[in-house]
Amino acid sequence: MVPTKVIIGIVAIVIIAAAGLLVATPTLTQTTVAPKPETPPAPAQPVAAPPAPPPTGTLLVYGSIDAEDLQPLVNTFQAKFPQVKVEYVRGSPSEVFTRITTELQAGKKTADLTLVSYPGTLQLIREDIYRPYKSPVAEGYPADLKAPDGLWTSVVLLGQGIIYNKNLVSQNELPKTLADLTDAKWKGKITMHDYTQGTTATQIFASLAEKIGKDKVTKFLTDLEANVKPVRDRSTSAVSDNVVRGEYAIGIVAQLHDIVKAKNAGAPVEVLQVSDFPLMLSPTPAAILKTAENNRAAEAFVDFLLTDEAQKIIGNIEVRFPAKNVAGAKFTIENSAPKGMEIYRYPSPSVFQTIDQWTADFKKIAAAK
Repeated sequence: MVPTKVIIGIVAIVIIAAAGLLVATPTLTQTTVAPKPETPPAPAQPVAAPPAPPPTGTLLVYGSIDAEDLQPLVNTFQAKFPQVKVEYVRGSPSEVFTRITTELQAGKKTADLTLVSYPGTLQLIREDIYRPYKSPVAEGYPADLKAPDGLWTSVVLLGQGIIYNKNLVSQNELPKTLADLTDAKWKGKITMHDYTQGTTATQIFASLAEKIGKDKVTKFLTDLEANVKPVRDRSTSAVSDNVVRGEYAIGIVAQLHDIVKAKNAGAPVEVLQVSDFPLMLSPTPAAILKTAENNRAAEAFVDFLLTDEAQKIIGNIEVRFPAKNVAGAKFTIENSAPKGMEIYRYPSPSVFQTIDQWTADFKKIAAAK
């Protein structure tokens, strides 16, 4: 049996030990932690529109560009968009105008897109056949190469001048002015683009009247008809072709690209520089019809034609002049026009607005006996 004193001692020791533990154990304090501010949810990101499907189907194009000149562009475009087939119908501006307006009046299928010289395009604009399309590729284009309302954008530049055959016109008898061309010695030796149709030649001479005076242009055409009786042709290409073949000595209003191409092929032709007839300059625009059945392909083709790649292709076709100055283009208006020859853009808005009156006036001149 354990003595009572021993038990009391053990109890005391336990109490003292417990007390020491209480003193040695640090007091726990409660710390209040401020809640972190809630992170606002990220703004919803706009859902990107799905990419437009690639164009497919047939794209019908009417134009005044020679088919063989357009083919390299068609080939490159179709390589990028193999599901598109481009069908091209070539005609003079007046032929394209007649075909489109006739087909629309008959309710028949017509072109999705045109590539027609500017005077011809303006004639079709008056028929209200086009719809706006502002290609994103055209954003950097100069203002004078595209319509503010998006109805057209230039793809090719055209220069027009007077052509002569060096085997039929000696240096000593080269005309120096328009008046010199009205000399009776040129009777039967001059062909010219028909200025009574409201197309290229009409707008050239109407624009020239703003530059040198209406009286001077009227007198030139009147004297030309009276003294020379020029043979009029509806095609500017035919004008240059006939001079190249030697059927005529001089052709009034021929395409610069046709003259350069003939020269490069060895034809004895040159641009006739007269003091009062500058090199006339206008674009060949691309424009999409309101009635287009393949709008997606039409827009894709316009976008492609405006790229530097396509413009370089144009500048290396013998012979076409790109609308844009691009590196690597062999042919441009600047390096193909005779040095020092003035370049004059046409037609002005006022000529476009009054072209019916000019056409009527010119028809009277041509009909006079």
